[in-house]
Amino acid sequence: MTKKQATLYIAGLGILIAIAVAVVELFLLPPNTVDIAAGPKGTFLYETAQKYAQEFEKAGVKVNVIETNGTLENIALVNHDTKNIEFGFIEGGAANSANYPNLESLGSIVYAPIWVFYQSKLGKIQDINDLKGKRIAIGFPTQGIHANATQILKAVGITAQNSQFLDLGRQDALKALEANEIDAMFTSSPAEDPLIKKLFNSPGIEVLNWPDAEGISRNMREFHVLTLPMGTIDLIHNKPANNMNLLASTFTVVAQKETHSALIYLMMGIMDDVHQPPSFLHAENEFPADRDVDFPLSSDAQNYYAKGGKPFLQKHLPYWAASFVGKLLLVLVPLLAIIYPFSQAYPALTQWFYTRRVNRFYLMLVKIEKRFDQGGKREIAQQELESLRAEIDALIKQEKIPSSYTNLLYDLREHVAQVMKRYGIN
Repeated sequence: MTKKQATLYIAGLGILIAIAVAVVELFLLPPNTVDIAAGPKGTFLYETAQKYAQEFEKAGVKVNVIETNGTLENIALVNHDTKNIEFGFIEGGAANSANYPNLESLGSIVYAPIWVFYQSKLGKIQDINDLKGKRIAIGFPTQGIHANATQILKAVGITAQNSQFLDLGRQDALKALEANEIDAMFTSSPAEDPLIKKLFNSPGIEVLNWPDAEGISRNMREFHVLTLPMGTIDLIHNKPANNMNLLASTFTVVAQKETHSALIYLMMGIMDDVHQPPSFLHAENEFPADRDVDFPLSSDAQNYYAKGGKPFLQKHLPYWAASFVGKLLLVLVPLLAIIYPFSQAYPALTQWFYTRRVNRFYLMLVKIEKRFDQGGKREIAQQELESLRAEIDALIKQEKIPSSYTNLLYDLREHVAQVMKRYGIN
């Protein structure tokens, strides 16, 4: 290989690397800030978002936790074309995925029991049907509990026509319940939520045992039937006093379809770290899970669940470096797949090219010899022969042919010299 060719190889490789780096720099590097649509302050989901933020910051990613009014607002924010909010929490069963084509799910993170607390003076409420005709707080219209409570009540024949529904958040509903302004309130939250413990221990307030939970879940498959063992909420005061049936949905995490893969994997790892430990209602490693999702599961999330965790690069490199290397490989591997076969074929192609060129000169030499032998004009034949030798000399001096093939030219020049000698040409 000549110096010129080596220089071209190096320059070409440099250009390819520059292009790859530019592509990664401009389009593939993951962002260093994210937004999470959480929920009202003080709720389980808002506090969970704060935990996520702490883990994100360990990876060098700043998180903006957005206080919202609940599931439907979270969905609207993440689904928005221009707001560019990457993640949001939603309550299972509260939304129709067909209305939000820009969203994908990352899986469920925890059970969300549907609690019904009511005034003790109403007597023992045996099942949800006993709430007909009562004043019932069902959450904000933007909250998942609002949609789920309305759906459950409607299924047993309780509607706004035969009962009074009030759109109150859980704090306002608690105040109204304690002030005897409502008869019952719906809320959804994990059993560890401090508000749940407070309600269990509030005088004059009882909690529904959901004896018909199994029947409801058979009719509405988005709900689960769980058992809350005696004393789980408060061992000191033995709350609940007996094992309880619970009806529960799940909280899930949704993301924009365009969210960067590296962010998805980082979020999945954080979900794993935060929700893998056992809780009052789920076993260790039960969450996060790829079930009970209202939206199509992200392909990155599917890959995460299928392989049991983070990809190799995400395990061994910092967040940004893993993304950079992974995407760089996606660019370079196809290029190498093209360059390598070409580099292997290059010597053979070069030999074919220059051999073909030298053979063309031999064809010219044969024609000149025939002209001499057939008695053609000697002056023209001699001029052509001298011109051929001059062209060969010029090629050798200009080093247009690689050194490994110069022997072809020297052999050719020797053969031309022999022809000239044969016909008496100096």
